[in-house]
Amino acid sequence: MKMLQARMYVSPLDLARAAALAGHKEETLRYLEQSCEDHVPWLVFIENQPDLDFIRSEPRFQAIIRKLGLPSAL
Repeated sequence: MKMLQARMYVSPLDLARAAALAGHKEETLRYLEQSCEDHVPWLVFIENQPDLDFIRSEPRFQAIIRKLGLPSAL
């Protein structure tokens, strides 16, 4: 993924979803946090992304939800 980023912009949200599909919890959370810092517009839809189900109970995920002002599904 780093090589692609060197040539063009890749949203950290896209990288988070790719990491989620690969089952990499830490990397997924890191990219989601970066998405929040970068104000990625599509981040407000993370509550509806089934590929993120495996991290919903994680405190860092819940912190992102709170920061965005979204209702928690837990």
